[in-house]
This record gives sequence, structure tokens and C-alpha cells, in this order.
Amino acid sequence: MHKRATLLFTFFLTAAAYAQAPAAKPPSSEDALVVSLADAKWAASSVQGIPPGLLASPIGVDPKTGGPIGYAKFPPGYVFPQHWHSHTEYAVLISGKVTFTMDGKAYELSPGSYVVIPPKAHHGVTCAKGSECIILSRRAGPVDYNFVGK
Repeated sequence: MHKRATLLFTFFLTAAAYAQAPAAKPPSSEDALVVSLADAKWAASSVQGIPPGLLASPIGVDPKTGGPIGYAKFPPGYVFPQHWHSHTEYAVLISGKVTFTMDGKAYELSPGSYVVIPPKAHHGVTCAKGSECIILSRRAGPVDYNFVGK
């Protein structure tokens, strides 16, 4: 269960990053591609309901499903509110430490943790106060955010 929660968390963060990326269209996820985190182009999120401070850097988009791949960067202490998506999300925590909550259960994640978040699973993320957190995520379909309690 811990591995599943970790995957879900990572995917969630990546999706958040992609949703807030600039208007330039990322390359196909089916083409040859090598990406370095050091070269990421960060942009603030413009998605309504996402608190200010989250930065995103898109990597690619699956041409068949419309599912994005990208990085998300959270400042220390950042809280991403509970929400759900229509498609499965897969995520890996690249740096930092986070508390990932899914369907009411909290998981403490460290770099390398992998999370799979099923469709409609309520989840949220809190980046620890010690350093920023970076997540790489991929979605099984187009990005949508359905915030819980809003």
C-alpha cells in the first residue's frame, strides 16, 4: 500500500506542474526525448483553486490520451489542497519530503517514492518546511482538478 500511495503522490505533483505550464505545446511522449531537471523551464500555475507558489515545467503529452508528463515544484511548507482527477495519475518524488494524503490516509514520502493515484481518489500534498519539493508525474488522460469541499 505504501508503494501505491507513493506513486499516486508523485503523479499528482507532476500533473499539477503540467496544468500550470506555459502555453507552448510540449512534445509527444512517444518521441525520443531526454530531459534534465536542471534545464526545466518553470512557470507559475494559472489553474483556479491552486494556491500561489506552485511552479510547473511540462515535459510531454501522450498523443493518444492527452495525458501530460511534467515536473511540479512546491516551496517549503506548501499545502496543495485535497482534490481528485478523472484519470489515473503516476508520480515520483524527486526531491524534498512530503506528506501525501490519499482517501484520508497520510504517507510520509522521501525522494524516490512512487505513487499511483486512481481516478476519483481524494488526495493532497504538503511539502515539509525544510526544503522545496519536486515531483515528476504522468497522467493517463487530460488534466482536470476537482477540489474537495469547494
